[in-house]
Amino acid sequence: MGHHIEAVTVNHKTSSYMELMLRSLFARHSPELDLAVTVFDNASEEAMTELRAYAERMGIPIVQSGFTTKSKNNSHGEVLSRFVLERLECTYYLFLDADVCFVEDHTLDVMMHELEGTTEAFGIVPRMSWDGVAEIPEGVRRGNPDLYEARLHPCCALIKNTELFRRIVGDIGLSCVKYLWADSEEYLDTCKLMTRVMRTHGFKHIISSRMVLHFFCVSYDWDPDHFKEEKARQRDALLAELRS
Repeated sequence: MGHHIEAVTVNHKTSSYMELMLRSLFARHSPELDLAVTVFDNASEEAMTELRAYAERMGIPIVQSGFTTKSKNNSHGEVLSRFVLERLECTYYLFLDADVCFVEDHTLDVMMHELEGTTEAFGIVPRMSWDGVAEIPEGVRRGNPDLYEARLHPCCALIKNTELFRRIVGDIGLSCVKYLWADSEEYLDTCKLMTRVMRTHGFKHIISSRMVLHFFCVSYDWDPDHFKEEKARQRDALLAELRS
């Protein structure tokens, strides 16, 4: 029996990164992979001509999320939650960030194999790289475990479709949460609370042997200009190669 994957990704004024992600996704995987992709758009006020043309050619729907780039809070987790609860007939869910680029062949096939080989795993994420060559240094990962060790990071998360997972999504969602302790507070990023709740049921997420390039934070104006420019140069070079 085949393994059908329902994939979801959100465009938040990131259409060039989104096009790169989609092109790399299909370039690195066999056409026989049973994969359906839906792009949600947060009313991005930008030219999306190239993205729309590629999506149409590949049969990928681009639909409005109902949110905008000016929504008060991060809407990502809410879009993911809604997607899960509206699509029940699949083997796996796949969450994809717009700013990911696949750099290794058959990444999802390997991730599926590794996920199925770990009974107590509910989901799997790839290792992440800033340059597409080397994994993010261990010291950086230890300093920020939210990258992909403390939570199932939704940048490229393959998740088993189970009743338990859907129930947790329905009850608590996948959005960011602020936990108010008596003398401090803790910010739980997208999917982190869900990851903790899954642990209480004896399930964990695992990290794949495969790696992806992740640009990080391209949806928001957090980076200094020279970082933005360097990311854009790297994106455009990869995009030009895939377009040709």
